[in-house]
Amino acid sequence: MPQEEMEIDTPGTEAEPAAEEKTEKKKKDKKVDIKKTLENLLSTEKKLEETQKELDSTKDSFQRTLAEYDNYRKRTAKEKTENFALGKMQAVTTLLPVLDTLEFALNAPCQDESYKKGIEMVMNQAMNAFNAMGVEKIEAVGKEFDPNFHAAVMQEESDEFESGFVTKELQKGYKMGDKVIRPSTVAVAQ
Repeated sequence: MPQEEMEIDTPGTEAEPAAEEKTEKKKKDKKVDIKKTLENLLSTEKKLEETQKELDSTKDSFQRTLAEYDNYRKRTAKEKTENFALGKMQAVTTLLPVLDTLEFALNAPCQDESYKKGIEMVMNQAMNAFNAMGVEKIEAVGKEFDPNFHAAVMQEESDEFESGFVTKELQKGYKMGDKVIRPSTVAVAQ
């Protein structure tokens, strides 16, 4: 067999610079890729921080709005309750003179018993309606004078009551819960 010349790449031949160039190029490309990746990472990190700030701001705004709504809801519920109680109190105040007139009619001398019984029934119905609304009579006679519940218009001598105690009730007083609708008009012992 004839001996053929074989070309063998050995170190130090022409193939070496091409391989080195490829390696250098790959290293440069990797450096460029790493640099771009690092820039992208920093950019993404910056965007993430901005997005987190926006999220925090939105969350804060949402929580404030939620708190404002809760306060609004509580305030309107309270106002509704107060307005209802005020309206009820005004209605009762408007009807108290009717109740007073019924009481005068009931205490007036009358020959017709059925008429008197009718007035008594109307009076009882009115008192039941007032009681259903939470209206109560203010106890006066025999009680110690209390300016929160009684309005004294006169003083009188009394053997029955000590000084400072209510001797007569001239006009009935009424309260609704803790609020006085009309104080009792009274005479007080000296």
